[in-house]
Amino acid sequence: MANRLEQEVVNYQQRRAAILGSLDAYRGWLDRYADIDAEQTLRLYDLAESLKQDRLVLAFVAEFSRGKSELINALFFADLKQRLLPSDAGRTTMCPTEIFHDADSKPYVRLLPIETRLRDDSIATLKRLPIEWSTISLDPSNAMQLSAALRSLAEVKRVPIPEARAMGLCDKDDAELARTGASDGKVEVPAWRYAQINFPHPLLQGGLTILDTPGLNALGSEPELTLSAIPNAHGVFFLLATDTGVTRSDLDIWENTVYRRVHHHIAVLNKIDMLWDELKSEAEIDAIIQRQIDQTAEQLRIPRHQVFAVSAQKALVGKIRDDQVLLERSGIARLEALLADKIIPSRQALLHQSVNREVQTMLEASRDGVLSRLKSVKSDAEQLSGFTGKNREVVTKLRDKLVIEKRGYDAVALNFKITRNLVQQQGRALLSELSGDVLNAMLEKSRENLDESWTTVSLTRGMNNLFGRINTQFAKVDKAAATILELLDSAYRRFEEQHGFPQLNPPKLDMDRHRQRLASLAQSTEMFCRDPLNLMLEKRFMVSKFYQSLVSEARTVFEMARLEADAWLRRTLDPLVMRIRDHKTQLELRVDNIRKVHDNLDNLQAKVAELKQQFDDLGKQHQEINSILRTFSRHAGSAVKTASPPSLHIVQAVA
Repeated sequence: MANRLEQEVVNYQQRRAAILGSLDAYRGWLDRYADIDAEQTLRLYDLAESLKQDRLVLAFVAEFSRGKSELINALFFADLKQRLLPSDAGRTTMCPTEIFHDADSKPYVRLLPIETRLRDDSIATLKRLPIEWSTISLDPSNAMQLSAALRSLAEVKRVPIPEARAMGLCDKDDAELARTGASDGKVEVPAWRYAQINFPHPLLQGGLTILDTPGLNALGSEPELTLSAIPNAHGVFFLLATDTGVTRSDLDIWENTVYRRVHHHIAVLNKIDMLWDELKSEAEIDAIIQRQIDQTAEQLRIPRHQVFAVSAQKALVGKIRDDQVLLERSGIARLEALLADKIIPSRQALLHQSVNREVQTMLEASRDGVLSRLKSVKSDAEQLSGFTGKNREVVTKLRDKLVIEKRGYDAVALNFKITRNLVQQQGRALLSELSGDVLNAMLEKSRENLDESWTTVSLTRGMNNLFGRINTQFAKVDKAAATILELLDSAYRRFEEQHGFPQLNPPKLDMDRHRQRLASLAQSTEMFCRDPLNLMLEKRFMVSKFYQSLVSEARTVFEMARLEADAWLRRTLDPLVMRIRDHKTQLELRVDNIRKVHDNLDNLQAKVAELKQQFDDLGKQHQEINSILRTFSRHAGSAVKTASPPSLHIVQAVA
């Protein structure tokens, strides 16, 4: 089963590589056969880079001591024959840990000091500042060095209580502080705020990224995790202990962090080996586990098939020792099957959808342009092949007809140029509604609603103000997009009716995804302000940190909306521009061909031969672009309309 999971990740990587190959082939085709502009080249490059950087993110969430790190070790790193992440009692990861592979860097563990919590910088911002991190090089071939380096994830330190409070890691009424004492005026805190592990493992090289999150207090003190990292994961595994079931703190994390916030959330009842009682039969033990599954599904309000019972520790031992009986009993196989059959394919579909919308439109426009030129060359060649040397009058009529057709087309194209300029002008106005300056002004307005006390009331007021303003901007964008669509739709119909262009349906700009994300942030704000757990820590610090994370996420939503609007403008305008340009080139070539024939009827046979060569060359172009389109569509999981090239029939030899 592990091989099955690995194979699916490999398949994911191969499909992505195939799409990248199609993009490279398309760029090459455009370089050879088309008058491609710099903006189109840049866009294809950006799409390729976004594909290369794409990762499948799986997050593991739970209270402390639920076995997250051990499950990660068992699912993904058992082939190392040791634990990658520390998971011994009292030696588990103490900070959020991101595990991935970056081929451009040597293996490392990068650690962000806990003291950075004293600053306003987000984790996302600090990721771009390597100087802020402590880095330990990793030697994947040295098991002892690897183990020693990764034990740093479990490091803690004692700091003065005022410093811990300033970092939002304890409160004067903290029950844990009272329990452990603090006779020296210090309290224990994690040594690191965040960790990144760059490790050359096949699954990670295939695009997998793993996020191991710490327990309840750490989740609450890092709003960036709950607002961004976890909701943006493609699958979230929520771990519980089989012997305790769903505790109060488990339920708090589930409600505040996972439930209704992510697409794929899976509950994992870990440590079922604690129920393996030699005085009970297998049937009795299984009945107990099944009851736990039923109760967990009911308490978390999810279908029963989304609850899995496993023993991560026994699964790891079974894999390392190649003990198939123990491995089967651990229950890990069902979880691996879910990853291989559901989560990875789901991410792949989303990835392909985002790329397909733009690239396939461009590919089809290029193919249709070649087809149109093929039909024109076929028509000219077959007409000329029927002429004799004395048919000057017929050639003259054909020339005059083409000249008139070209003049008419030029007039329509000139009219479209006016429409295009207007669309581009309105497009710039549309994008200006989503500019950074507009967002900064809205952020400043929302900040005015937060008084110096940083209360949850002022936080709610400020964020509601911000979300309302952003939605108002989205409404303006919708209105501008509708106006642009009306202009383009009219232009599409004109070319379709007067010049036989294939029917095109300009896509609509859909901002609903971004509105839904704002609604989710608003819900998160409401839940934060109602959550009594937030009162356990310094209120001003927590409200301030939550506000900063909300603003960062709102900025991301706004920027993503702008990128989507920009891409939409290209998808609506570029296909028609490409067809207009191709048709103009085609008419100019036809007029030039017939003029040459008219001026030298004795050279008619050579001109027919030249047209036949043009037809053959275009046929090769069509075959190549059609092959690229079919390959892209196959790996992108999209349908493609067939478009067969015409056949050339020379009706008689030229006299």
